[in-house]
Amino acid sequence: MALWGISTTTETSDNNYAIPKFLQDTDRNNTPHNCFADVRGWVYRNYGTTEQSGLSVDYCDEVIVPVAGLNTAGSSTDTGATGLANATPVAVFFEDINLASPISIGAGGTTGITTGSTGHVHLVFNELVYVSAGATVRLRALDANNANETTAIVATAGSFSNGSTVFNYINDTGIVGNTSFNGQITNRVAFEFTAPSTVLAANVNFLTTTINSTVAIGATNIFVADTTGVVAGVSSISVVGPGTITTRPIVSVASTFVQIGAASTVASVIGIGTVVTFSTRTNATKLFIDASIGFIGVITDVSGGAGVTSSFTSDIIRNVGGAGTTGSVGIGVTTLTVTA
Repeated sequence: MALWGISTTTETSDNNYAIPKFLQDTDRNNTPHNCFADVRGWVYRNYGTTEQSGLSVDYCDEVIVPVAGLNTAGSSTDTGATGLANATPVAVFFEDINLASPISIGAGGTTGITTGSTGHVHLVFNELVYVSAGATVRLRALDANNANETTAIVATAGSFSNGSTVFNYINDTGIVGNTSFNGQITNRVAFEFTAPSTVLAANVNFLTTTINSTVAIGATNIFVADTTGVVAGVSSISVVGPGTITTRPIVSVASTFVQIGAASTVASVIGIGTVVTFSTRTNATKLFIDASIGFIGVITDVSGGAGVTSSFTSDIIRNVGGAGTTGSVGIGVTTLTVTA
């Protein structure tokens, strides 16, 4: 029964966190992150909205693998009674801002967000949990070179619509309707954040080549072995060593040389073979989910109200199914770029 997630007490990425093995990150139609354990067994939550998280109040739960008491600690005296004990975090990622699940390759994958706009981080557990509004995860903010870290951003767990009722199957009680619960009752918790109002600037290197003809003092034409991707008015050039040049703007490009402005002329002779780097000035801030913090706040297991694991392991911070890439499909990314 290992394929059904009921034969192991170790919940790691190696065994799909006990989630039934036919549900994989790359599955186009059935994301494993809508599957969780409750006292009845493995349940698949089919959302009726594009918002697929604890903020949604429109969903239908389907028991796909009946396993009595699955979200409990099981029984030490009955080896046939397997339980998962406390809920375990299984994934954390940025929600697809297009709210598309499933998404198609090359369309719908989240790669960027604009300044001042709203985004969400999804923290997924393999069991149903209670989440108090106000729980947080921390986002690191760096430039396009993953450097020059600036003030962190806090993403905060919200609450589903006031006045709405959500129904879940609760241990020893059965189906329970919670109205205006101040938080979320879900396995997929949504944390909201606002993108920074300004972004960081950095020179991002894209080509390293060499000088192929000696460059004289005062020259504006610099002969190089390769100009692939160099664009006048966009790219800059840097040379380290004799004749040092640092991020001087390119004013024109030819197949064998680039030209810099007269105000940036070469101060000394640059010899053949000297290394040259081309870069692009990039105005963007990259957001990363901070694995070292985990989440802060109250999240408890629906089974008995015990606390859950609050720390993140490196393998749960991942590109879910490859959204934002061309290799596979999925529903979120681990790095989000903010642009003006």
